[in-house]
Amino acid sequence: MLPIDGMWIDMNEPASFCTGSCGSNRPMNEEPTPPWLSTAPHRFINKTNRMLVPPYAINNHELELSDKTVETTAIHATGVTEYHVHNLYGHMESRATRDFLLAYRRNQRPFILSRSTFAGSGALVSHWTGDNMASWADLHVSIASVFDFGIFGIPMVGADICGFYGNTTEELCARWMELGAFYPFSRSHNAKGLAPQEPYRWASVAKATRRALRVRYALLAYMYSAYQDSVEHGWPVARPLVFEFPSSQFASNDKQMLIGSSILVSPVLTQGARSVDAVFPTGRWYDWYTHAHINGHNANVTLDAPLEHINVHIRGGSIVPTQRPEMTTRQVRQNDYELVVATSANGTATGQLYVDDGESFDTQHKWIDFSYDARVLYVAPRSGTMHVERAVTSLVLLGVVGAHTVSVNGVRVDCSTVVTPNSVVVTGLNIDLNTKSRIVVL
Repeated sequence: MLPIDGMWIDMNEPASFCTGSCGSNRPMNEEPTPPWLSTAPHRFINKTNRMLVPPYAINNHELELSDKTVETTAIHATGVTEYHVHNLYGHMESRATRDFLLAYRRNQRPFILSRSTFAGSGALVSHWTGDNMASWADLHVSIASVFDFGIFGIPMVGADICGFYGNTTEELCARWMELGAFYPFSRSHNAKGLAPQEPYRWASVAKATRRALRVRYALLAYMYSAYQDSVEHGWPVARPLVFEFPSSQFASNDKQMLIGSSILVSPVLTQGARSVDAVFPTGRWYDWYTHAHINGHNANVTLDAPLEHINVHIRGGSIVPTQRPEMTTRQVRQNDYELVVATSANGTATGQLYVDDGESFDTQHKWIDFSYDARVLYVAPRSGTMHVERAVTSLVLLGVVGAHTVSVNGVRVDCSTVVTPNSVVVTGLNIDLNTKSRIVVL
């Protein structure tokens, strides 16, 4: 058996680089000899054929509907005209590909990436936003594109990091790698014949990439839980602020991105900028790196943003499960958990963790709820029968002043407590996630 874990299906709109018979006037079922490039002038446009030139034309720069795709007058084997099923082509290819992989690797979740999608494709495949440009404008618009597909029901989505067409620059690629580290689907990709854009090509881009990806890999358990929320409730993983804070004030914000409900990413989207204006909704927001907090008042705050840095904040009132980042996702899953308890102004916080085997359909699972109030952390399995092997071995308490003793279920434990101006870090714990626990930090 071939060691296939997934498949990438591309150009499946379906795409064609010429119109009709490509100027050859040969039958459409005859395979042309490479190279498949046509220099023939565009054919006569038959404006009376509504399947080629419909009365309500799409707004693009092509001359007729069949340009850059299969002839819209083509007849499928079932007798259906391409005009009527064009938008389903990629969706049906996704279904066929998934059916193959399910038969080939039974009870294994396949990874499939498709360029063409339709309503319902999110149940079958992941998606990227297609051929973009290596430009600051496309860096910016990628955020809204990711939001769109999350709303369309395709939560695993991302844009081509650093741009597909055109040669990127060191600065643009650094900023895009920083933002792209937080796309649900994160991949750098560009066209043949263009300048290479691997992060290691520039020292600054490599540093920016490592810094951002360390955050992503630390958050894999949190993001995986957000994906399960998407499965159960349809919520997007990458969210606009207005999704969590439904106010007209945030409706037009397409310059920041929430991952789940608790992680706010504020990227630099302007060439030459070394600071960024970020909107913080009312409440506490904690810097991921320093743990310093900002009191949000639904207003802009100017943040420092050196080239190798992307601003990431944790929403006050959240408990975020993290793990030590590694080189692979499998290695990360072998590490114990650290809970980042980011308290609200009234000293409370809640969070959750979803765990399964990460690969099969008939996996056991477990949902675990966390809550914090009055210096007491509660751990409570909500549902599922899976035995969670990894324990919580450390806590990072934000917005909490001082700590001297820690007890678990009424028993004082021997652990290490480090108090800083912005946090209390407790290490040396061994909290079992399979049973209820009450942890008191005084």
